[in-house]
Amino acid sequence: MPRAIVLLLAMASCSSVQAGELDGHYRATLDGQPSELILRQNDAVVEGEYVEGQHLRLVVKGRYDGKLLRAEISDPQSGLLLANMNATYANAMLNASIAARNPRNGEILERQALFQREAAIATPPTSGTLDPTLVGTWVHEKIINSGGASFASFNTLMTLQLNSDGSVTQWSRSVGGGGDWSYDSPGEVQYSGHWRSQSGMLMVRLAGAADYQPAAYYRFSDQYLVTESNTGKMIWQRRR
Repeated sequence: MPRAIVLLLAMASCSSVQAGELDGHYRATLDGQPSELILRQNDAVVEGEYVEGQHLRLVVKGRYDGKLLRAEISDPQSGLLLANMNATYANAMLNASIAARNPRNGEILERQALFQREAAIATPPTSGTLDPTLVGTWVHEKIINSGGASFASFNTLMTLQLNSDGSVTQWSRSVGGGGDWSYDSPGEVQYSGHWRSQSGMLMVRLAGAADYQPAAYYRFSDQYLVTESNTGKMIWQRRR
């Protein structure tokens, strides 16, 4: 079974979806293989192809509701369904969860992949540099307060460490408390690996992975670092 024999698109229909929002070529690396997703959108209907290497070309059909893309990937000759995919779209990226059935033993193979629109890629992901303005420790804080007689506060602190040697670690810690209770979690590492910067994109190669993948677009606003990805926008402040 081909490694990345997966991909599928949208479900949930919505008449207000603008045609062409997903149009384009998207690229990612799955199991070490360069993969491409070519999409054409007409209202909520999405069609296209999944291409891997020089030999694998599959049909993609699905629907998109403006947030979630659900699709099926099938063999163009037999029409046999090979894989399903759910993907969220934001900032020219598809964050995809792909499930394919192994025809030999029926085992379900699941993969996570971040497909980036080709127009946003200037050079191969591995050719990036280390932007010196990113080096350092950055923190993002989210505070939730409850009103009323029983006041309580919950604080989540995320720390992003971008080192000059190309290593990266991100971890989080949560604390909270109220009138008669308190909570303090130990710091938890979310991921570690290596980082590169490329044309305003932060690229990350996770520990044990072979390739760099797009993590987020970044820019600076005064003394703050602003990142935007398919999970939303975050504002970071330099700690040191």
